[in-house]
Amino acid sequence: MNPQTFDRFTKRYKGKLPGMSDSERVRTYMAWCKENHLEEVVLRLSSESKGGWSKNFTLDFTTERVIVSKKSFLAKFADLGYVAGLAPYPYLLTMNNNNDGGKDDTSKIRKQANFTPEDLLRSENFGYSIWYSDMREFTLRKGWETMVTNMMGRAIVSNFLTIKTTDGKTYDFTLPVNKNGLYESVFFWLGVALPIRIAEK
Repeated sequence: MNPQTFDRFTKRYKGKLPGMSDSERVRTYMAWCKENHLEEVVLRLSSESKGGWSKNFTLDFTTERVIVSKKSFLAKFADLGYVAGLAPYPYLLTMNNNNDGGKDDTSKIRKQANFTPEDLLRSENFGYSIWYSDMREFTLRKGWETMVTNMMGRAIVSNFLTIKTTDGKTYDFTLPVNKNGLYESVFFWLGVALPIRIAEK
């Protein structure tokens, strides 16, 4: 999606967006994309596991599917994901109209909206994608076994995501908290972005 198309959306719902919650705005955006036959990235998560680069991925949840891409060596250290896990345009919808950053923040976030789903699929780092319609089970589990204790108290280091498909395949991902945020936040936004039920364990 380019800035002009996003502006079409905001103008279409200009009178309604201020009265909506953040999740309602994002759901309205997703519905508008589908009505206009646009596949757009809504949410990005980062998956990292010990045991080699082959297990480090970015998970881009679009309006239609999840696109799994391998992380490059540099991205392993430099990748901060999207703001709050949300892709740039959905995040813009959640920004407070009176935020202190103003136009500078908005301009900076728009510049991050460089990768479309088509770009991700054509990238040399593309791994595979899973359509939501092919998902049989989607489970998010809190990583109690990764809990550590330090001077600040106790904290969970990673949570876990499992996707099972209708053809019998299982995909497991480790979601580090320092890259994706707390479990509750991840669960909430996945619930907004995905058209399927999310199971908790």
